[in-house]
Amino acid sequence: MKIYWLIVMLFFLIWIGISHEYPDPSWWSIFSGDRSTHTPLIEQVSLIKVTMMLLIFVGVAYFLHRFNT
Repeated sequence: MKIYWLIVMLFFLIWIGISHEYPDPSWWSIFSGDRSTHTPLIEQVSLIKVTMMLLIFVGVAYFLHRFNT
């Protein structure tokens, strides 16, 4: 399971890196709006997208844990 969570964290880091690289907001970007303002990046993160991804990853982790035991 430790490798699974490492992959999940790597996914989030790559997602943030790619989203930061392209300034135009799109459906896959972790940022929710126009980033030309002086608002800190942490306040621009789309909580809906992050919550949905966490629900998916926690659900997969639950089934993997049940499958392995």
